[in-house]
Amino acid sequence: MKVITIESEAYKSLVRKIERIHSEMKKQAKENATPQPNPSEVWVSDQEAATILQVSRRTMQRLRSNGNITYSIRGNKAWYTLAEVKRLLSGRVVKTINKKEASHE
Repeated sequence: MKVITIESEAYKSLVRKIERIHSEMKKQAKENATPQPNPSEVWVSDQEAATILQVSRRTMQRLRSNGNITYSIRGNKAWYTLAEVKRLLSGRVVKTINKKEASHE
């Protein structure tokens, strides 16, 4: 391995340049980052919602009829906001009980 020595001021100058390049790259990355769409502004079709929720389209109809999910009818098709589908999805989460914990109860 070769050892290269440089003056302290030259080293400090090099480090400052590297830091400027790094901060400029971070700034450009922030500017180029695409913002995530707001789930309440993204609409999904009946079929897409059924796929996300892993239910049938008939179940989607039942959810609409029972008032469990808000929707919009456009062009004779039901549409749901992604936020509404996620709300329903989070309501379907079932906590599993650890067998070890269950035996202690």
